[in-house]
Amino acid sequence: MLRSYCGRGMAAHSRREFRRQIGVRLKALRRQAGIDSQERLAALAGVHRTYVGRLERGESGITVDTLATVLSAMSLSLADFFRPFTDATRVKTPRQRE
Repeated sequence: MLRSYCGRGMAAHSRREFRRQIGVRLKALRRQAGIDSQERLAALAGVHRTYVGRLERGESGITVDTLATVLSAMSLSLADFFRPFTDATRVKTPRQRE
């Protein structure tokens, strides 16, 4: 039987926490960039305004491509974004044994 990586699996709690950390980081960078509203960032990045809000609250995940686009709207790179995430996160994945 194959296990799904989505849904209410073992890593659901840590995934929510990681999304929350991403949201906190995005919000801080937006403010540092002098962009006072989520709506303005959304317009600059070409994404929907409610999506930026969901990201900042940790309610939505984000792909690397979209993250790069949002960061580019703030004149930042992926390296700038990930710099403070120094603690490695261990991901537990199910193993199949034969």
